[in-house]
Amino acid sequence: MDDFSGNKSSFWPSYVDIMTTLFAIMLVLFCVTFTHFKITNGQLKRAQDSLNVYVRDYKELLSIYKIVENIDTAYFEFKKQYVKHIFKINVTYQTGEFELDKLSADGRNPQEAQRLREEIFRAGQVIKRTIENLQKKEDLKQDIKYLVVIEGQASKDRYYIDEFRNNNVLSYQRAWKLTEFWKSRGIDFTQMDKCELLISGSGEKGVPRELENERYNQRFLIHIVPVIGNLSRKNMEQAISSKDSKENGVQ
Repeated sequence: MDDFSGNKSSFWPSYVDIMTTLFAIMLVLFCVTFTHFKITNGQLKRAQDSLNVYVRDYKELLSIYKIVENIDTAYFEFKKQYVKHIFKINVTYQTGEFELDKLSADGRNPQEAQRLREEIFRAGQVIKRTIENLQKKEDLKQDIKYLVVIEGQASKDRYYIDEFRNNNVLSYQRAWKLTEFWKSRGIDFTQMDKCELLISGSGEKGVPRELENERYNQRFLIHIVPVIGNLSRKNMEQAISSKDSKENGVQ
């Protein structure tokens, strides 16, 4: 009886020890779980901040491309499948010529040729105004640069004399002289802020091409390309850094 009573009295201290141990284990588990939760929550906040920056930048790009695509349709037609603007004024040259005063119309109707040159001049004004409007967008969070590509084409007339006189070179010369013509009339893309000009020629190749009238391929294609580079990443890092500073109490 005494032994039974002794065993019974020793049961409670052992039970208390067990409960204390279990409580300590639960406390440790709680601390570990809570710490893991805080870390995961911080990672989720960082991911959300990154996503918000990307969404904002994406919306900015959409607004920019919308302006570019809606450039004056009187002079340009935007081909979405090629992401290019086609100069709608039918410009044709005399064989082997690339100067804008050597258009086909100059040989038969000088007044018509002069009208075409004025249309070309007004088209240059449209491109300039488009870029200026893009540069004035005050809601942009990014420092965006614009690349203007003037691409010349040539018709498949098999013009080839030597390596310096052929349709590949001719198409480039036509694009080059177009930019020189605009420059002589006060439209100089190289002097515009955050604007870079690229002159190119695709010869008898390039896309798109006119299939019904080959002579209409003596035309120009215009590309206005927003250049972003690593600016989105820079903005994201700045946003996250600012967020971390606020969370850590740094003002």
